[in-house]
Order: sequence, then C-alpha cells, then structure tokens
Amino acid sequence: MIKEFKKGISLPIIIVILALVLIGGVLIYYFLIKNPESPSSGEETLIKVASPQSNQEIQSPFIVKGEARGYWFFEATFPTKLLDENGNIIKQTIAQAQGEWMTEDFVPFEALLTFSVPKNQKGTLILEKDNPSGLPENDDEVKIPIRLSATEIQTNFSETGNLVKDNPGLNPGVWYLVYEKPGTPALNAEIKFNEDSLCQIVAVSQSCQQTVLEGGDRVEVTGWEINGILIVKNMVIQKTSEQLRTVKLYYYNPNLDKDSTGNILCSRNGLVAVEREIPITNTPIQETIRLLISGNLTSAEKAQGITTEYPLQELNLTAASLNSGVLTLTFDDSYNKTGGGSCRVGILWFQIEATAKQFPEVSSVRFMPEELFQP
Repeated sequence: MIKEFKKGISLPIIIVILALVLIGGVLIYYFLIKNPESPSSGEETLIKVASPQSNQEIQSPFIVKGEARGYWFFEATFPTKLLDENGNIIKQTIAQAQGEWMTEDFVPFEALLTFSVPKNQKGTLILEKDNPSGLPENDDEVKIPIRLSATEIQTNFSETGNLVKDNPGLNPGVWYLVYEKPGTPALNAEIKFNEDSLCQIVAVSQSCQQTVLEGGDRVEVTGWEINGILIVKNMVIQKTSEQLRTVKLYYYNPNLDKDSTGNILCSRNGLVAVEREIPITNTPIQETIRLLISGNLTSAEKAQGITTEYPLQELNLTAASLNSGVLTLTFDDSYNKTGGGSCRVGILWFQIEATAKQFPEVSSVRFMPEELFQP
C-alpha cells in the first residue's frame, strides 16, 4: 500500500506543496518579524495604534492614540519612547489608559509627546509592554516608523478660567478649564498635562504632574488646543494668601560644610532652608517632599552657593504613611538614581529627612524600597 501511495504523488503536486510552504513562510516572516507595527513576540495582536500611522509626519505636540489589551499595562500605564534618525531617545513618557485597565479586553490609551529636533528627519515611536517583573520573556514592544517635523506647532490658546473635575455631564476623573469669551456661554476644554507642562504658584514653577490641583482654582493657561483637547504648556495658579502655607525645603551649600583644611564633610551642617508656599491640602508632607525633589532653586539661591542634585531622572514619590512618628516614604526610582558614593547619597537623604522633620508630627524618616539612598 505504501508503494502504491508514493507512486500516486506526481511531481507537479510536490512542486505545488513546496511552493505553498514557501509562500506561507514568507508571509509569516513578513507579518510577524518584518512588519514594524506588529508586537515583536509575534503573539495575537495585543496593541493597536490609531495615531500615528506608519510613516506619518508628526509635529510637537502630538497625542498618540490607540488601544491595548489590559495586560499590556501596569497600573494603567506603559512606557513610550521617541527615537530620532540615529536611534537616540529624544523623548520618554508614559501612555495612560483611558478606562479600566484590569481586563483582558482592549483598553483605549493616550500618550502626549512634546519634542524638538533640529531638522526634519525619520524617527521611530516605540510602545513598550510594561514589564514590572523585569523578566526578558515578558518583554514586548511595537515600533512605528514616523517622520519628525522640526517645526513645532505654535501655541494657540491663552485663557483664564476655573479648574473643574468630575463635573456633571463631563468625563469623570478628568480636569477641565471652564472659561468665557465675549458673547458666548461658559466653555469647557479638557486639559492634558505631560512632564513638560509647567505650573506656577506665586514665584515657583514646577511640573504640573507634581502639583496639587483643586477644583475651583483660578488659573491662566497657555498651550495648544488640538481637536478640542487643551495641552498645557504653562499654567499660572492664582492662589490667595488664605489658600497658601509656607514650608521649608532643605538644600545643600558645600561652602558651609568644610573642615579647617577646606575638605567637604558631607554632613548636615551644609543644609540650608529655603521657603516656599504650597496650597493648603490634606497631604502637606507629601506635597512638600514632591516640591523638594523637583529641585527648583531660584537664581538668587544658586548665587548664594545653594545646590541640589534634584530632580533625579524618573524619581517619584508614590506614597507616604505616618505611624507613631515614623514617616515612611515610598519612591519609584526606575533609573536607580538614588545610589552612588556615601557622600552623595548622604546629602540626598539629609535633604529629604530635614524637610520632612519640619513637621512636628515626624520624628524619623525611612525609605521604601530599603535599597534607596544606599552607597
């Protein structure tokens, strides 16, 4: 029977079979390996990008939009990188889920890109699957070839109004600017921030992402209105004296911390307090620490010899708890910037410790994870 079966297969059939196998291999190679818009692992589609399209020209600012399955996120975000024509990272930010992310279904996401390039050029947008485990087998990403425009979009919005959140009829959890124009009723504009958005309270500017906003705040906003979305470049928050409290931020002056031979001692003797005003909130300790690590020294303070290594790249305060006088501060230090020599990490530690201890309820400070601020 075997011999008869083999005799029944003609050469043309064998050629057809081989051709089909070859075509199938080519298709698999193209769509799962060569196609830059497919996840690198070759899995069933986990992420879909609506904007930008492959080889689309983008200008700053630009909103990346799409949807990804819930397990592409971690805590509602995933990393996003923008590379120039030489493969250099010119922007790192996060994409934010626009809905409940703890699902296996697709969840809409957005990422706000602001960037600057010296000339028009090719680039690459990389959307990475968040991988808190750090295990290589859990890595995944999608790469999209794009064209970067050196011409930035000019700001086209400058209005004064009030901040509103969870307003009836509007999206929950989203900030809006409510403002007026002559002859028109109250207008609403959805507000978006990224790490380049600056908020100013009194004379101090800091990242809007680290600023405590309150509904009803009177603000002056300058930025870009694109498709009904207001991207903030600068926002001046107009607080009254009754809405502010004065706090101290402890920075370092090496000139005050030397021995008789001029050697820097790396001690608490070099700490110098500068005063800042923050909004009156229920979390003043957290807001003060966030302001400290934003590292916004004035020109006059720098001229006095006051220094700081803050801000440290991607160092963020994520939580704070106070128990029997012990303040536990939890940080996200994705780039391990709190480590180093004993002198450096000691000064970084002392600044946060002294700033926290100005509050009478704090007697000692500890950090989590415990490996933070270690030589």
